[in-house]
Amino acid sequence: MLVPAKLNTVSGLLVATLPAVAVVGFGSALLSFVGGRTEVWRMADTAGPYSLLMAAAVLGVMVVLSMLLSMGLTGRHAPLVVLVGIATLPWFLGIAGTDEAMERVLAALPDVGSGDALSVLVAGTGEAMVTRLLGAWASAALLVGVAVGLVLLRGRAALVGEGAGQLLGAALSLALGSIALLVALEAHQLFQMLTTIATQAPEARAGFITSGTERLAHLEDLRSAALVVLAILALSLVSWQFYLRPQAVSQWAGSLMLAGLSAAVLLLDARPLELAARGAREAGLSRTLLPLLVRSSSANALGTLPSGTLPSLGGIRTSR
Repeated sequence: MLVPAKLNTVSGLLVATLPAVAVVGFGSALLSFVGGRTEVWRMADTAGPYSLLMAAAVLGVMVVLSMLLSMGLTGRHAPLVVLVGIATLPWFLGIAGTDEAMERVLAALPDVGSGDALSVLVAGTGEAMVTRLLGAWASAALLVGVAVGLVLLRGRAALVGEGAGQLLGAALSLALGSIALLVALEAHQLFQMLTTIATQAPEARAGFITSGTERLAHLEDLRSAALVVLAILALSLVSWQFYLRPQAVSQWAGSLMLAGLSAAVLLLDARPLELAARGAREAGLSRTLLPLLVRSSSANALGTLPSGTLPSLGGIRTSR
């Protein structure tokens, strides 16, 4: 059985409920952050069937993680790569939804007039960010739950000489969760900007773009710092496990797999914006939209939009 017959009272109950507590807490924070239920329903409507699929996936992941963390109370610890890999499933699902939405937008571009192509691409890119936002936010909550669970289980791991590795694993999970949260915040910023810019008065658009640019720049700086921390932690974990027990190939090889998993989700997360940038280039919109969609220049790209292009955004739709 994955769930032990007897949990150690308070500590056992706490460990078992950590994923659910983290998801509920982050969900409440998301509700407050985006501005209430009306905005959440707007995002859910934009995501379409993916919102239901995401809810089912998060529920399933919560149950599995609860069972795996509870298993640690019996001294049988689940591999870190399994815990973190399962916690990132909503993020992967969100990326898949954004990819699918972007492909639909790009497929529609040849059928619209050249004057409407910018509006379609801007609105479609903004709406496509919703599933990426929801998936990354859910994974951030689950990864924080995993990190706290590993810390609570550290005492049992220390009995078999794995206490330090457990703490490094918890720190790595927390670092990846921090990156997921920053990705979610970036996706929300893009969603908010690209789907509401048409509602701004022409004279207010310059200030709207400037404030959005500053927030994106700040998020980019934080994510770069978090990536450095994640790389250091991954290298430290592999080196520590190899130094401690070089013959235990499954342990340090599992940590290498975890580093590869982290790299994979981050690379895939960049793909939707790359698709949008490619669409902008192929549609001849690179002078107006491409800088915004290239991740490496997303911090200051909005400021490069020529002022003459802003009026052409007036026809952007704000919902599917």
